[in-house]
Amino acid sequence: MAEWRKVAKGFALGDGHVSIKEVDMLRTLVLKDGDVSKSELEFLQEIKAEAKTAVKALDELIEECKGMIK
Repeated sequence: MAEWRKVAKGFALGDGHVSIKEVDMLRTLVLKDGDVSKSELEFLQEIKAEAKTAVKALDELIEECKGMIK
C-alpha cells in the first residue's frame, strides 16, 4: 500500500468514525489528479467497511468516484 494510503487510513479510522473533515481530506487525495482508479475506489470502500460509523458524505464520495472510473 502506498505510504499516503497508510497515513490517510490511519487518519480516517483513528477513532473509528469517519467525519466530514476526514471525507474532505480523502476527497482531496483521491481526486487530486482528476481521475479515479479502481484501486482508489477500493481504498475508499475499504475505509467504509472498516469504519464503525461514517458520515453520509463518505457514501456520496464513493458514489461520485464510481462514476469517474476509467
